[in-house]
This record gives sequence, structure tokens and C-alpha cells, in this order.
Amino acid sequence: MKKSYFLILGLSLLFATSLKAQNVKSKKDTVELSIFPYASLRGHLAIYDNEIALQENVSRVGAKINIKKGKLTFLAATELHLNLFQGGANFNVDGNDSNEFLDIQTVQSQQTFNNRLGYIGIKFDKYGTLTFGKQWSVYYDITGYTDQFTIFGGTASATYVGGTDGGASGTGRASQAAVYRNQIGDFYFGAQAQMRGANNYKFIDGYGFSLQYNFMNDLYIGVAMNKAFINKSLIDQKKIIGLDGDPLYFAGGLKYNNSKLFMSMVGVIQKNGDFTQGAYFNNEQQLINPTVVFDAKGFEFFANYNFGLLGIHGGYNYYKPDLKKIALENNQLPLSSNFEISTLILGFTYQPYKFVQIYGEQRLAFGRNALDQKSQSIFALGMKIDVSKTFKSKISIDN
Repeated sequence: MKKSYFLILGLSLLFATSLKAQNVKSKKDTVELSIFPYASLRGHLAIYDNEIALQENVSRVGAKINIKKGKLTFLAATELHLNLFQGGANFNVDGNDSNEFLDIQTVQSQQTFNNRLGYIGIKFDKYGTLTFGKQWSVYYDITGYTDQFTIFGGTASATYVGGTDGGASGTGRASQAAVYRNQIGDFYFGAQAQMRGANNYKFIDGYGFSLQYNFMNDLYIGVAMNKAFINKSLIDQKKIIGLDGDPLYFAGGLKYNNSKLFMSMVGVIQKNGDFTQGAYFNNEQQLINPTVVFDAKGFEFFANYNFGLLGIHGGYNYYKPDLKKIALENNQLPLSSNFEISTLILGFTYQPYKFVQIYGEQRLAFGRNALDQKSQSIFALGMKIDVSKTFKSKISIDN
């Protein structure tokens, strides 16, 4: 009996030791994985200049991935511009391509997919979020207050400069940028550095900051600045008309948002921060179309009120270039003295179902472009379908 007791005790100890070793060997950690795929398909009929055209309105598909372990979250995101129709997104500046600063593109790309966003990063719980890649800039933290129209708008904030997406300048969807954002109490702040490897003899290629303060939950006030570095030889050699320094941008804004009413306004000042195609005749009476850089001041206003499923919105964009520093070329000003953006925008949205929205917008244009052509007044009527789904799961991984 005594021998049986010691045998059972020995076998029990052996089994317990074996089980403990097995547990140590196969110890696992648990992480929370969330995936958020989405698609926004948009198209409309646009009426302008006694013509009607079917156009897509910056349709997009994308996905966000979060991997959370404790207080750390590793994240990644990608978003592609999907060209549904051949008509392109001619009137929505949010659909501009990612071109280099000073690179004027006269023909828009018609590729099926174009990259809009793509970044990776880490969220440090209360210590903020650090992301790397192509992403919305800290300057857009403020100018995005008024970039709320369904089609038009965003033309007076020096965000989508020179017909680009603001990638190279760091004002819109900043290219190759490191961005840090955090919140302390009612203050929100962001810092940005661009690392594009551009040939400008600088360690970084641009930087920016934003600061916002939240009053009483519904009211925000914010300021932002952004500076981009370009090759000093372009400035010294004066090969680009109007360029006399690095691009510099300042923005200030105010927004109010509750369940029914959204109102916002933004004012900007930019130096050497925007460019367009000019025109003059040389001595042989040949038409020359140079790139011209200019300073400007801008103002945007947006308001929307919801009546249940129906929303009514309106706003105004005003952008006035400063042509005082633009030198004459062969005794001619390469930009029209009437050059300015002045547009009144009125529209509606109707949401009959959760994923479907019917929209319409009217742009009344009173300004003239750089070549003294009258800006187009446009009416558009279209539809937007948004679908998304969040998938969450806890996954065990070997430690």
C-alpha cells in the first residue's frame, strides 16, 4: 500500500512537471485585430457650357488595419482613387493627382486606380500617434474644416496647390511624411516632417504644425503652418517666374458642429506656395506658357443644416493672388490682372437609405482664371454609395 502511494505520488509529480513544461513551451499572447474595409462609389451628371457630361466624383476604396497589444496599437491604411468613368473628376480638386511642386499637368491620368493614401504607424495610447507615409497633413487639420462640399470647394485654402493633391507641398495628402498627433485635455496638436529625398540640400523637405482648441464640445478654433523646401538654385537663378523663396503657408479656422448644424470658416495666407500656367508673346510673337508662382490670400465658408434625411448646405470660396511681385515678360504680365477665384456654392444631400445618398450642387462662379477666361458655373446631380464593415477578432500568437 505504501509503495502504491509513493508510485501514485511520483507519477503525479511527473505529470505536473510535464504539464508545466508544456505550458511554458506553448505560452501564447493575445492581440486584438481589427480590419475596416470600405468603398465609396460616386458619380454625377454635370451641366456646364451648354453641355452635359457623366463624371465620377473621386470614388475610392480602402482599408484600415489595427493590431492592438496592451497600450500599443500598430496600424496601417491604404486608399485608392477608383476611376469609374472616362469623364474623370474634373471639378473636384480632391481628385487631383500627386504631382511634383511646379509640375503642371495639362492632361489628367485616366488609370483605373491611383494612390490617395498609404501609411503605417503606432498609437501610444495617451502619448499620441506616429504615422509614416502618404497621409492627410497637419495643415489640412485646419483647412479641412471647410472642405466639406460634395463636389466643389477646397479651392481657396492653398491645400490642393497647382492642380496637385498637395502631396509635394505637404499641404494636402502629404507625400512621404512623418506625422505625430496627440490630444491633451481640450487641446489637439500635430507636427509633421517630410522626407522625400528631394534635391534641395536640406535634411528634411518640409515641416508643419497645427494646434486646435475645443470649446464646449461643439466649437473648435485652430491654426496651422507649413513650410516646404525647394532647390535653392531655382530661387537664385530666377528661372521660375515669381519664385523668390520657399513655399510658406498659414491657416486659421473656426468650426461649429452639433447633430443638426455644421458651420466653418478658414482664412489662409501663402507665400510662394501656389503656381499656375501663364502666357505671353515673345519677340517672334510666339505664345509662351511659363510656370508662374504667386502669393495669395484666401477665405472659405461652409454651412450645412440637416432636416432628418435631407441636408441643405452652402458656402463661398474666395482666393486672391498677389501679382505685385510678378515681373513683366517682354512688357507683358504673364498672369491676368483679373485672376481670382470667387465661387458661391449651394447644394443638398438626401439619404433615403443607410448606404445611399443622392446629392446635387450648384457652383456660381464670378472669377476669372490666370489666362483671363471666365470661370465656369456648373450644376451637378449624382449619387454616392458608401459601404463599410468592421471585423474584430482576438488572435493568439506565440510569444
